[in-house]
Amino acid sequence: MSAHAASVGHPGRCPHWSDPAHQAAITAAYDSLCEALTGPVATLRLVGARSALTSPAHRVRELGRLARASQLPARAALLRWGALPPAVRHDLLDTWYGRAA
Repeated sequence: MSAHAASVGHPGRCPHWSDPAHQAAITAAYDSLCEALTGPVATLRLVGARSALTSPAHRVRELGRLARASQLPARAALLRWGALPPAVRHDLLDTWYGRAA
């Protein structure tokens, strides 16, 4: 899901890529996702298994690698955002803008 798709139907509900607070929240959510992917539950997932709720682990790691290599904090935030499951994205948007109607 793209950043635009995450905010469809909710005008103005998109991360402010250049806002350090949004960047920090996205990074924290990404780090939590990575920890969950390396935990004991993650080893039960089939390698390459796809889920409607999460990105494949290799995609999450690749987006993180690209984010770390980026010299632009806003681009790094966008890459990490792309790795987050839709539910996490919506939780962040709700935190920043209030619950969508």
